Amino acid sequence: MLLIDGGALVGSAGAAFAKIPSLVYAFAAVVGLSSTLVRPTLQALLPSLARTPEELIASNGATSTVESLGALVGPLAAGLLVALAPVGVVFAAAAVVVALGAIELAGVRIDGPLVELGRAERANVFRKSWRAFVAIPELPGPRLVLGLMVVQTFIRGCLNVLIVVAAFRVLHAGAGSVGYMTAAIGVGGLVGALRAMTLRRNRLASPFALSLICWGVPIALIAPNPTLILALSLLAIVGFANSVEDVAGFTLLQRAIPDEALNGVLGVFWGVAMGAVALGSLAAPTLVDAVGSRLAFLCVGSFLPLVTFAAYRRIRRLDLMTAPDDRLAALDRVSIFVPLSLAAKERLAAKLIPISVAAGTHVIRAGEVGDHFYLVSSGELTVEVDARTKQISAGDSCATSHEPRR
Repeated sequence: MLLIDGGALVGSAGAAFAKIPSLVYAFAAVVGLSSTLVRPTLQALLPSLARTPEELIASNGATSTVESLGALVGPLAAGLLVALAPVGVVFAAAAVVVALGAIELAGVRIDGPLVELGRAERANVFRKSWRAFVAIPELPGPRLVLGLMVVQTFIRGCLNVLIVVAAFRVLHAGAGSVGYMTAAIGVGGLVGALRAMTLRRNRLASPFALSLICWGVPIALIAPNPTLILALSLLAIVGFANSVEDVAGFTLLQRAIPDEALNGVLGVFWGVAMGAVALGSLAAPTLVDAVGSRLAFLCVGSFLPLVTFAAYRRIRRLDLMTAPDDRLAALDRVSIFVPLSLAAKERLAAKLIPISVAAGTHVIRAGEVGDHFYLVSSGELTVEVDARTKQISAGDSCATSHEPRR
C-alpha cells in the first residue's frame, strides 16, 4: 500500500508540473484509498509484534503520537514548500517520505497466520471483507467498541464542517482561524498520545469511555462562549481525547479479536468509519441550516456523550475481554510461550482454568494419556521417575490425563 501511495504521489507531482488538474484529483483519490488501507494493516500487525500488554499500549501510543505530529507538522511543511516552490514539489517531497517509510517497513518480519492469510487471499478481497463483516456480530465486546468508534468518526465529520462555521459565523475570526483550530486539535492529540502510553493494561474501559465524553463536551461548550482562545483550548481537549480514545479502543480490539480476523475486521471498520466521516460532513450543514450555528454545536457535542452514558454499563465490562494479569504472568514464566505474540498469549491465558491441588495428591502418573497441559502457578510438585526425584515450581509445566488420579 505504501508503494501505491508513493506512486500516486509521484503521479500527482507529474500532473501538477504538467498543469493537468483532473489527473491531480485522480491520483489524490488513489492516495486517499491506499492511505485508508494502510492503517488497518498496521493495527493488525502490532499485536503480533508486541510481546506484552505494555508494549502494545506503547506501540499504539507511539502510532498516535506520530499521527498527531504529522497532522501538525505536515500542513506547516506543505505550506512552507508551497510558498517557496511549485505545488508539484510538495507532492514529490511527500513521495520521498512515503518511500523512506516503505524501505523501513520492508525490514519488518512477522511469523504467523497474518502473513499467510494475506498471501492466500489477496485475490479475493471482497469475500474476505464480507466474512469479516459477518463475524463482527459474533464479537459482542469488539462490536460495542467498533460501534462507539464509528459514532465518534461521524462526529469528527461534523466537526470538520463546524470548525469552518465557527470561524465565520460564531467567532467571526476569519479564514485564518480555521488553521489555528485544526492545529489546536493536533497539539492536544500529541499530548494525549503521550498520556495514552501510560494507560494500565487491564484498565482501558474507563479511559475509553471518558475520552468519548471529552470528545463531545468541548464541542458543545463552544456554542455559549464564542471566543477564539476558549475555542482553541476546547479543541485541544478534543485532540487529547481523540488520542486516548484511539489507543484505548484499538488496544481493546487488538487484544480481543483473533489474529486471523483482525485485519479484516479493522479493514471493515475503517471503510465504515470513512463513510461515517462523509455522512457527518454532509449532515452538519443541514443541521446548521435547520437549528442555527450555536445550537448545532450543542447538538453535535451532546450526541457522543449521551450515547456513551447509555452504553456505560457495557463499556465497563470491556476489560473482561482481556485475560487477568496473573494468568498472563503464568504463561510468561513458561519458556515455550515466551516467543508467542501478545495476542496468542492472551487467548491461551483466557482459557486457563485455576485448580488447587492438596498436598499429597497425585497429579500425573507415568503412562497416562497427555490430553491436558498444566502450568505451575505457585507451590511445588515432586516428580519421581525411575527412583529419581525432582522438584518443579512456578514457571514449570506438565501434561496430565483428562481425569487426574488422586
